[in-house]
Formats: sequence, C-alpha cells, structure tokens
Amino acid sequence: MFGNGGVRAGGMEMVRPTTERSVRWRCVMRGEDHWKRELADIVDRFNDRHKDREKLISHATRSARRQGIFRIFVLLHQLGFRARPRNLSVRHIHALVDYWTAKPGLAGLRKVDATIPYPVRPYSAAYIQQQLSFLRAYVGWIGKRGMVQCAEHYVGDKQLVARSYSAGRDLSWAGNGVDALSAIEKLAKIDKHVAVQLQMMTAFGLRRKEAVMFAPHAAEVPQHALPEAHRSDAKYLGFLKIKRGTKGGRLRYTAIRTDEQRAALAAAESIARGRSGHIGRPGLSLRQSLDLFSNVVRQVGLTKKELGVTPHGLRHQFAGDLYFEIAKVKAPVQDGEPLVDAASMKDAYRQVARQLGHNRPQISNAYLGSPHVRRAPVSEAVGEART
Repeated sequence: MFGNGGVRAGGMEMVRPTTERSVRWRCVMRGEDHWKRELADIVDRFNDRHKDREKLISHATRSARRQGIFRIFVLLHQLGFRARPRNLSVRHIHALVDYWTAKPGLAGLRKVDATIPYPVRPYSAAYIQQQLSFLRAYVGWIGKRGMVQCAEHYVGDKQLVARSYSAGRDLSWAGNGVDALSAIEKLAKIDKHVAVQLQMMTAFGLRRKEAVMFAPHAAEVPQHALPEAHRSDAKYLGFLKIKRGTKGGRLRYTAIRTDEQRAALAAAESIARGRSGHIGRPGLSLRQSLDLFSNVVRQVGLTKKELGVTPHGLRHQFAGDLYFEIAKVKAPVQDGEPLVDAASMKDAYRQVARQLGHNRPQISNAYLGSPHVRRAPVSEAVGEART
C-alpha cells in the first residue's frame, strides 16, 4: 500500500524526501554513478595497453593508471566541473594543472560548486608529470590523442614541473645511519622469510617483489655460461640470474662479488622449498606475501617517518657500494670525489645501471647523483703533455 509520497517496505512506511535539495541530491548521485560506470567501461577496455607501443603493460602499471584516472575525474567534480568521461576538454586539463601547481590567485576564483579546498603549496613535479602521463593515455582512448601537451605548456614557471632524475641526497640506509644487519636480526625474530628477503635486497639490490619471488637454487650462473649480450663484465666469476618479479619481466644478471652476498644466497637456499621454490612464505599468494613484507618491516620501524629510510633505499645502498668498488671513489651523491676521466665515470654508471636492471646509464643518476667530472688543472695538463 502506498501512502502520500511513500512506499511500504517491510511493514514500515518509508516517506520519500520531497525537498528541492534532496531531489537535487538524488539526481547528482545518479549522475555520479553514471559517469563512474562509463569511465570504468573505458578503462577496462583499454587499460592493459601501452600508451605508445603495441604491447601490454604490467598489472602494477594498470592498477596505478586506473586509480590515477579515477582520482583525476573525482578531482574535476570536486573542483565544480561536471566532466563526462568522453567530454574531457582542454579547459579541464588547464584547471587540473592550475590546481596541482597551486597557481597564485586562483584560490578566490574557484567554481561555486567546488567542494575541495585549494592547495597551499604545489604538488611535486614528479606527481604532476605522472598525472599528465595518465591523461595522455586516456585521451588517446577517447579519440583525442594530442590534446594533452607537455607539462611546461601549462605553466609560467617551468621549475614547477621540472622533474629531476638525479638523486639530490643519499637515500641509502648507511647514509642515513641505519644498520641493515641489525634490521635483519630484528626481522628474523618476527618472520624469517621476510628477514631473508631483506637480506637479499641488501646484498643484490633487489626490489621488494623480486625478493619475494626469488628462487635461489637455480639462480647462480657462472661467467662462462652467461648469454653473449651479458658478457661485458667478465671480471666476475659468478652471477645471479634475476627475472621473476622484475619490471616488464626484464632479465638481468647481477655479479656475486662479496662474502655477504654468498651468505645471503645461502640463507635464501636454506628456506626455499625444492629446486624451483621461492623465498616467500609458503601458502601465501603473491599479494599476501608483499603485504606481509610491508607489515613486518613496518613493525620494526623501517619507514620514512620513523627512521628516514624505506626498503627501496637498499637499492641505493647497493648502487653506491658497487660504484665504489668499480670507481674507487664514493658516488657524487655521497660527496665523493668526481673522476677526472669522463669515460671511466660513464662506464661505472653503465655497469651500475646494468646490474640494477636498467638499460640506460642515465638511470644511475637517480641512485648515484649527477656525474660531475672534475677537469685536471691547466698546469697539470701541460706538465703531462711535456713528459
């Protein structure tokens, strides 16, 4: 039985709201559900593709891009725009960049329907560049390729979006006064698998996912058995084959150089089950193993907030140690003396990048700092020329 403006449900009369505000609220909610469904359909259809190349992308990249695109549209609605997924326009891109860069003077020009406060300071250049990268992929999906320009196009001060690819400070654990060995001992009291994973990260510069998925028993490769493309660093007798969990499934070989590395490899072999067994805790999925790692390291305070470091800082430490071994000086980011010979420094950066799993030597800048080369004094150069 229906009452005036209501319905009977479960023996109770539910009165429908009749105010203008509530009607508008219902319309907005229906509209919000609609654009979210429409956006989800677009993302689900195209998100597995690389934005420029004919290839599939990793699940981690898909997840980050999906979250980023939804976050962007939510922000547009919070800024007062009723942007539909297929109607994204140039003015929306300008509004987003203005918000991310906290453009002066715009705080008082917010749209009437805006529901989010204006930022006090700009977002990082890296964040802005990432969001624009998501948008470039997205506009290609909806037939508007080329609509999103380079970040510099939208700002007056180019420094707001200038992303630095060189480390500005030492992010290694040692450089921040954190002892990796002590951390591993603390972790071992909570979870031996996580402790060994961190030990492998310390010894070989593995990423978290690479460490969790690492299968030690079949990983060691003697120098003479390396594929032709990986034989340039012939001074090392043994290498670790690393492929599972790498970015894009990219294979790399990392040299076995020290007793600490041998000890880490032995610890990994002691907990891995079978010839192909990994060092993640048995019975857990990959997602559960990754979460376990993060939770356990957080328990012992290995966070940016508490100790000023993250597990990824061990890759920085590995890079710095390897560079010191090759160049015989500390890395630039550690205030090391720059090499006089530019070719030697370039080769050291190349070797570090390669053992970290990167093809471009410039990537080492993010770990070692910018490779400033000290030139020999003129008098010194003249003297050498005369001898």
